[in-house]
Amino acid sequence: MKTIAHVAAALALLFLSACSHSPTATHTTAETEVGTKTGMVRNIVINETIHPETLTVRAGDEIRWINQRQDPVTITIDQAHAHVVSCRNGFSKSMGMGFDNSTTLASNETAGLCFTRIGTFKYSVHVSSDATRGLTHSHGSVTVQ
Repeated sequence: MKTIAHVAAALALLFLSACSHSPTATHTTAETEVGTKTGMVRNIVINETIHPETLTVRAGDEIRWINQRQDPVTITIDQAHAHVVSCRNGFSKSMGMGFDNSTTLASNETAGLCFTRIGTFKYSVHVSSDATRGLTHSHGSVTVQ
C-alpha cells in the first residue's frame, strides 16, 4: 500500500514539476501582441481616393500614409493607443510626448505607424478643400496579422 502511495506521490510531483515550466497567463505574451518594427514599409496613397482602401500587413510593418492631394488631409486612427504601436512618425503629441491618434498632412507629406498588435485598425481621412466647397470623408482599414 505504501508503494502505491509513493508511486502516486512521485507521479504528482512529476506532473507538477512539468507544469511549473509551462507558460501561465501571467508569464506569456498575449496572443495578439507581437514584435516591433520589421523593416517593411507599406504605403497608403491619398489623392482622389485612398489606395489601397484596405491593407493587410504583418505586425511590425510600417504603414505610411502619403498625401498626394493639393489640400491638407487629416488622418484619424480609430481606437489606437500608444501600446499598439512600436514606431510613429507624425502621430506624436507635442514635443514627442505620448501618442496622438490623428495627424494633418500638407500636400506631399507623409506620416507612419507600426502596429504591434494583431487586429483590424480603422482610420478615416478628412479632406477640407475650397475647390470642392465642402468636406470629404473617406475610410480605410489596416489588418495586422
